[in-house]
Amino acid sequence: MFERSGEYSEQVLEIVAQIPAGRVMTYGDVAWVFGRPGARAVGMVMRYRGSEVAWWRVIRAGGHPPTGHADVARTHYEAEGTPLLPADTPEGYRIDLRQAAWSPE
Repeated sequence: MFERSGEYSEQVLEIVAQIPAGRVMTYGDVAWVFGRPGARAVGMVMRYRGSEVAWWRVIRAGGHPPTGHADVARTHYEAEGTPLLPADTPEGYRIDLRQAAWSPE
């Protein structure tokens, strides 16, 4: 069962806190920082504890904003200068991963 707090949660939040303004990581990319797949586990951390960090900087594969938060996220993306592309989706946009993807050193 997923624990809402713990070492993994703290590690995820630490990585997310490092993502610079205007840059993003996918849920899967955050998981691979720890050397294993686990996009869903990262999603659960963000669901329960994401408000502690810049949650909009963690996105779905393909550059799509977090589900259910596209409007609020777009406000943040525009304020930070995150490169966006038009998309034929309900949100109407996606993040340009070629330009915005970030990886910790």
